[in-house]
Amino acid sequence: MEEKLTLSPLSFAFVGDAYMSLVIRRMLLEKGDMPVNKFHKASVKYVSADAQAAVHDALLEGNFLSEEEQEVMHRGKNHAHPTGRGANYASYKRATGLESLLGWLYMTGKTERADEIIRFGVEYVEGSK
Repeated sequence: MEEKLTLSPLSFAFVGDAYMSLVIRRMLLEKGDMPVNKFHKASVKYVSADAQAAVHDALLEGNFLSEEEQEVMHRGKNHAHPTGRGANYASYKRATGLESLLGWLYMTGKTERADEIIRFGVEYVEGSK
């Protein structure tokens, strides 16, 4: 398991993006069936870079994260990376930080904590819209 801790922040973000998408999609499916294009549109509300950036900020403002989690998210945010499609650079960096944290939690076997953070994000996004 120790090898997983040496992955780059962008590798953790790669995994975190996939994990968050899967959790969000499952959540939407559990709410009931709908056409696939509506599922996609509904998921974007939670997984867009702008939404993830807002959740990143709310996690920090609310002291929801441990120091170690904050450090992992900070490294992901500050790691050099290309910009995303459609989000400004600052939002993309913060979204990458959140994805890095989720990927790190997943890769270190802390999926319950990752799920807790995703639930926080869902509640935050639903409350801010």
